[in-house]
Amino acid sequence: MPDDSHLDDQYFVDRYKYNCPFCNRRHVSYHVSGNYNFNWTDTKTCFAYFVACDSCKNKSLHLSFENIELKKLTKGWRFALGIEDLDDRLFYSVPSSFFILDSRIPRVLRELFTESEGCLKSNFLTGASACARKIVYELAILENAKGKDYDERIKSLKAIKPDIDSAYFDTLLTIQQVTSSKVHENAYDGWASNHLRLILATLNEILHEIYVLPKLKQEKRSAIIEMKEEVLSKKKPKGTASPEINEDTERGGVI
Repeated sequence: MPDDSHLDDQYFVDRYKYNCPFCNRRHVSYHVSGNYNFNWTDTKTCFAYFVACDSCKNKSLHLSFENIELKKLTKGWRFALGIEDLDDRLFYSVPSSFFILDSRIPRVLRELFTESEGCLKSNFLTGASACARKIVYELAILENAKGKDYDERIKSLKAIKPDIDSAYFDTLLTIQQVTSSKVHENAYDGWASNHLRLILATLNEILHEIYVLPKLKQEKRSAIIEMKEEVLSKKKPKGTASPEINEDTERGGVI
């Protein structure tokens, strides 16, 4: 069978289904709740599309320089027949389907992550870098990691989180070492956009493993235990005959 797992990394699977960045459901139906256009420059028009998830009802914004044809539905619109590869037709989406952070992650980290991603989208690389580095500092405080600079904090986090793949921490260290020639921490002026995307993706995985996976496991365990208790405590169905007891059976004899 073909491997279509790459579709989970896209916003739009096709004109009928997408991967919702809010409720994190995969291949869920959606509709275009509204669209408009505006002047990007005096000679270039930009087209905006508001997409609503049919499950959680939240809306995302998508921009394109292409006037993508829509088909009218009873409620809203849908991208027209033959319109495929929608992700390739869009140059900007809010929120990003790749960097949605679970609410189980501490708020201070989620806000810094969102700010870093927003700066990156606008190509404000110094601001994006500063927020990404501050995520590491705040994470170190929350997890009682030690160190006076970025490198030492990453190494400390790696040591106190042995259950997390060390490749994630090594990636953060490697990017720092190959891109920064500054001696002083305060003189650091930021990463390039491709380095930032890698760093944010890596931080996303680290935060997910620290704060989300353990709680998911705990929730699943609690659900199994609850199911088990329900099954074991369930009363005997009505109409089930009880075994007859006579003198022989009471004395352990055989009839």
